[in-house]
Formats: sequence, structure tokens, C-alpha cells
Amino acid sequence: MNVLLQACLLVGALLSQSPLLSAQQPLNLPNLVKNGSVRVEREDGTPLIQYRDSEPFVPASVLKIATSYCALQDLGVDYHYRTLFFSDGSNSLFVRGSGDPSLVSETLEAVAGGIVKKMARIDRLVIDTSFFEDDLSIDGSERSLNPYDAKNASFVGNFSSAYLTRTKSGVVKSAEAQTPLTPSAKKAGERLARGRTERVNLSSDWQAGVQYGGELLAEFLRARGARGSLRISRGRVPQSARLLFEHVSPQPLSEITRSMLKYSTNFTANQIFLTLGASRFGAPASVAKAQQAMRECLEKRVQWRDFHIEEGSGLSRKNRVTAQQMTELLRRFEQYSWLLPEQNGFMAKTGSLRGVNSLAGYFYPSDQLGRLRFSILINSEVPHLYKFYVAEQIRSYLKKSDK
Repeated sequence: MNVLLQACLLVGALLSQSPLLSAQQPLNLPNLVKNGSVRVEREDGTPLIQYRDSEPFVPASVLKIATSYCALQDLGVDYHYRTLFFSDGSNSLFVRGSGDPSLVSETLEAVAGGIVKKMARIDRLVIDTSFFEDDLSIDGSERSLNPYDAKNASFVGNFSSAYLTRTKSGVVKSAEAQTPLTPSAKKAGERLARGRTERVNLSSDWQAGVQYGGELLAEFLRARGARGSLRISRGRVPQSARLLFEHVSPQPLSEITRSMLKYSTNFTANQIFLTLGASRFGAPASVAKAQQAMRECLEKRVQWRDFHIEEGSGLSRKNRVTAQQMTELLRRFEQYSWLLPEQNGFMAKTGSLRGVNSLAGYFYPSDQLGRLRFSILINSEVPHLYKFYVAEQIRSYLKKSDK
């Protein structure tokens, strides 16, 4: 059952039990939202609904709108990641990572084809991860197999995760035809229960994602005809090395961001967050630089005050924003609103953590009201799709009020 159908069924069930949409009754926001806040406003900023909208709450993944906005403003919608490959003339291939979150199997295979045309023998594959600080710690991520806990680094493969099957007999296989099974992936797959197929985080060690990216590239290089031992290590690109090949991400930042917002990919959000910090304050990227870059962007461009950005994905419970700040952001995000996913008539970003339920974006209740901006931040235990129930309550109330 898809998310939209689940949302519709939940809304229908709750509406059938609730008197809140009676034409004789206003919205009972304290009962509807409990510990949370709501703001709905017109295109000119005139508020239509306000409830605790100046109080800070944990936003969860609706924070990705802020990360997207600042990156698109500061880096540009046409920004492309560039991964550079060097040779030092001794059968060593050096890879300088740029934080590109889009280095998936198909991309790495194409990269391998371009490299082999210029370098047929490779004995050493050296990964330079110096664009990001080593062993970055993102608050809110845990030591788990879940892909959203994958560790960030300047060069990784397949979002530092692998889609694997462990058969009932215990054999680990790649669950993607385009992705070879590498030693790191096999090791990660051995932690799966037998008979399971799922995408797993490779390790709680950030170097595992770097190693996996190197292993994937090595496999594709061999498949394209590269000779040599292709031993993988980490190190710096020597000053004497010459540029051999440049990979430019096939998608611009706008499309990477669109996918990130649609699938709510925490890894990608924080790769963008860290890239923003390095662009603003220089390499190596760090959480502190990224925080400062986001803070300056939101203060100067959106006039936010009294907020806290801990990281860029919404995983951290230290993040704090208000519903009013979110609609202020959405006012400036209008030019990028097409990047947001659309569900049940709401062009919006969802956010969910245990005890956090949020939704922010745009909807169109009537011709007279036009398109409205809204933000719902709930910090209490409610069903996963409750945010859509609240949004539907608000939309229906406004439709009736407009008659």
C-alpha cells in the first residue's frame, strides 16, 4: 500500500470519527495538534491560521527544505559535483572525492570506462578523502544497519550502503544486477538474517563507505579491461600527479535535491550540508563550517532569528525552528517549489522521528484563497500519517470558511 493511499484511508477514518470539521465549529487546534504548532498564510504573508507558531520545535525532515534552499542559493541550481582522477606515472590512480552523493553503480561503471581509455594498468587505487574531515559525526545518526545511518565522507559508493540478499542457506548476493558483490558488501550482508533482502548501511566506521566506493570502482575497472592488482588505500594526491580524468555529476544540484526531497535521503542531505560549509569556508568540510554556513544563509536571506541547526537532514533532535520560520522560508522557496513531492494535493515535505510528526509546503484550498503556505510541527506521539490528517482538517476547514 503506497503512502498516498495510506494517508487517504487514515484521513477518511479519522474524519468519520471527528466533529472538528463541523460547519458550526472552528478548528480545535489545542486538541488537534497537542504539543506542536501550526501556521497557514497567504502568498502575501497574511496569516490565516496561527497556533504557537513562534515557539521552536524539533522539525525532523522538513528541515531538508532549509538545506535545499541554502545550497541552491549559495551553490546554484546548476552546480555539479566534480570528482577528479590523477596519475603519477607509476601505475597508481588517485581519486579526489568532492562529496558527490550521486556516485552510484551506473555512474562508477561509466567513470571506469573513461579511465581505462587513458590508463590500462592500475596497481594502486588511492582515495583522497581530504575534502571532508575524517570521521565526521552527525548528531542523530546511530550505529545501525539502517541506510539513514550511513556515514558521510567525500568519496563513497551507492550512498555508503548496499542492496543485498542473504539466502536461506546463508549465501550473500547483490540484489542489484548492476552492482557487483564486493568484499565489504559481502561482510555487511553476513549480518543480515537468512532469507532477507534489504539495503544496509555498510558499517558504523566511515572508512567502510570509502573502501566500498573503491571496491566498486576497482570491479568496474577490471570489467572494462584494466590490468594490475588494483590495491585500494587512502592517501593524498601528490603535487606532481597530473589530472587524468574529470567526472562531472550528470545531474545538477537541483535534480539531486529533488530526489533527496522525494526520498528524504538523510545521507544526501548531509553531503549537501557539508559541501555548503566547504564552499563557504574552504576544505576540509566540517559540521561546524556547515552549521555556520546554514546559519548565515538563514539569518541573511530569510531573516530567521533564535533557531538552531545541528545538521542538514533533520535527524538531530537538537534542531529547533518555528512554524512561522518555516513559512517564511517557504515564501522564499517558491522559486524552487517544483522540487517538492506532491501527495494528496499537498506539495510538501514530510518529517518523522519518534515523537515528531511534521509537514510543510503549499496547498490550494480554493480559487479565492489561492495557493497557501503552511507548516505543521508536532512534537508528540501520534500515528505516522497524522500530519496528513491535520493538513486535511485545515484544508477542509478553510474550504468551508471560504464559502
